[in-house]
Amino acid sequence: GVVREVAAAVSKPSTCSGAYVDDRAVVADLVAAHGRLIVAADREVDLRNEDGARACGDFIRKLEASADALGCTVASRSYRKSYTINYRCLFPTAKRCYRLEVLEACVEQLSSFCVNGTSYRLSDSVVRLGNAMLGSWRWLRSRLRAYSVSWASSTLREVIAAIEGLDLTWARFEESYIRELMKIEETARSVVVDAAQLEQHLRRAERAHGPTSLAARESRQVFAICIANLNSMANIRRKGRSDLDSEVLERAYYALSVKRQGLDAARAIAEQVVKSWDALRAYFREIRTCLEKMDPYLSNNAGLVRRLAAWEESWELGHRVGSTVASVARAMDAEPDFRSMCEDRDPELFVVLPRVIWLAFLRAPAEHAALICDVLPTAFATTGAEGAVPGVDLQAFVDKARQLRLRVGDAETDAVLLRRAVSGNPTGDYRLGPDAREDVRRFALELEGWSVASQRHCPNDWNSCVAVILRVLAGLRAPERATLRSPC
Repeated sequence: GVVREVAAAVSKPSTCSGAYVDDRAVVADLVAAHGRLIVAADREVDLRNEDGARACGDFIRKLEASADALGCTVASRSYRKSYTINYRCLFPTAKRCYRLEVLEACVEQLSSFCVNGTSYRLSDSVVRLGNAMLGSWRWLRSRLRAYSVSWASSTLREVIAAIEGLDLTWARFEESYIRELMKIEETARSVVVDAAQLEQHLRRAERAHGPTSLAARESRQVFAICIANLNSMANIRRKGRSDLDSEVLERAYYALSVKRQGLDAARAIAEQVVKSWDALRAYFREIRTCLEKMDPYLSNNAGLVRRLAAWEESWELGHRVGSTVASVARAMDAEPDFRSMCEDRDPELFVVLPRVIWLAFLRAPAEHAALICDVLPTAFATTGAEGAVPGVDLQAFVDKARQLRLRVGDAETDAVLLRRAVSGNPTGDYRLGPDAREDVRRFALELEGWSVASQRHCPNDWNSCVAVILRVLAGLRAPERATLRSPC
């Protein structure tokens, strides 16, 4: 076993060459470098802070150079020929090529770690070889601490034998550890490999049967499910949702297939959904030939994360914001002051817009429940397959809105509440009777409470939602400007 081989290495005569005095000088320099290591309370090297890691990196580089200068035997590294391209870059030759990451795995006695949210355990054989290397490492350090240039040459030979013993166990551990890492990384990348293969399958289905065929729709559904799983692992820029189904995409394709005059909200949103989907597909076509180079920690792949974030944003846009954008656009047409706020990005807009969105929800709760549930989930009792179900308080508020419409009339209620939401004053209430005006006043106060609550519950979610709505509205109001794109 490895332990017996190390013991044999320590006891055998040195294979070093060169003058005895020069060898002593080399070891003396190595002892000095060892003295600069930062040691933790347990007397082990401290690799958990930047200074400690830097000092240890300097030491193992000095150790490698010293081993070469002393002519120490190099354990075989022929196994590196089977490394993946990433690891061949880290270990380009059959020389020692000591890496701090390997030493850290040994010293920290790493037995498990997490990749993309999944925990992996190293095999017992890897742990056993790591322990053997740790014993060699500690033995070398003890020889360097005890070494003195005034001692006999047998002490020098002991240090050299300890260096050769460490190199032997280092090579054994490195081979086993890196091979295990390669297996884990292959598993971690498998979801990307699957996505690339599913994209290719989808392309074939579209070519053979047409993009609107049942085969193509089924392939899109399978591909979208795979992307949703990948998004939950890798998308650190946004929410990392796992529910990005293909239904939004199919609705977008349908919206684009319908011929309409001008540019409406549904078409603008559909174009963004399809654009981000196409960009995501193009990415998987590009990486099919270089999957091995991808970082197994998927969130470290900037190109992948950027495209997943764009797809998640456009999916949410199609899923929850489409109807709301159309309602806000109608409010802009009905109230010129509100249109001016939106076009000029008046600071008052960010007080008025939440009220307008809530009025849209109260007019058609089912159409806007997804958006309101995202920004104020505490107002809902459940969010099952049939949609978000309002809680007791929110349902009571929805019922009050219906009762107000019955007393005042649909059109009149919409006009009066929108005017109040935009201007903040009751100038449009003069057509109502005293009782109706009081009902409207009380309802507007309650509306303001819900509006503030939706902004305060999670400001980041609310700001993201508003940014998307305004971006789409800008495209609707100035399509010729929105279509310009920088060549960069």
